Order: sequence, then structure tokens, then C-alpha cells
Amino acid sequence: CQQQGIAVTGYSPLGAPSYVPLGMASQDENLLDESTINAIAEAHGKSPGQIALKWNVQRGVAVIPKTSRVERLAENLALFDFELSDPQMEAIDQLDRHRRFNDPGHFCEAAFGAFYPIYD
Repeated sequence: CQQQGIAVTGYSPLGAPSYVPLGMASQDENLLDESTINAIAEAHGKSPGQIALKWNVQRGVAVIPKTSRVERLAENLALFDFELSDPQMEAIDQLDRHRRFNDPGHFCEAAFGAFYPIYD
């Protein structure tokens, strides 16, 4: 996408914690509990959420994290006073589980009565 000048947006970029009660994710899929994320967060004096968001931003992805708490909103915006190193970026890359939440295909199915998979 980015090579074609298309902006990529990360909707719910902090993973699936709110999907656990809905049965759409399991507790072990919580990105913010990953030891890699937590070690990098500790090294930078940041929260695991800030590390996950920064990883996206450094890759050129616009992020839309959800929060209803003012203190979390401020934390989510405090991403521009540090950089992740190449090895840290690569370590986070290795966490990919090929999972997607908020699959637009499901939203199309609800809205238009047809499922349009994003992978085809």
C-alpha cells in the first residue's frame, strides 16, 4: 500500500483485550502481555501500549487506539520523544501471529449481506 501512496491505518492497534469477553479472542492473545513488548517498554521507560503504537508509527501506519480514559489518551499521544532501534523493531515483527481483529469483511457482511474477505 505505502509503495503506491496509500495511507495505512491501524484500527485497534493494541490487539484484542476487549474481544476476550466477546469470545472473539483468547486471553493469551493479549499483545500487551508479550515479554518482548514489556522488555522494550522497560528499556525505554514507556508502557507496553506506547511500544506497540510506536512500532506502528515508525512503520508509517496511522494508528487509532480506543480509550475512554484521559490519562490513557495522553499516554497514547506521548510517542514522539523516543525511537525504537532496528533490532527492537525486528523483535516486534517476529510476534506476528497472522491474526486480524475488526476484519472489514465481517463489517461488509453485516452491512451488505455479503462477506468480502480481505485476503483474496
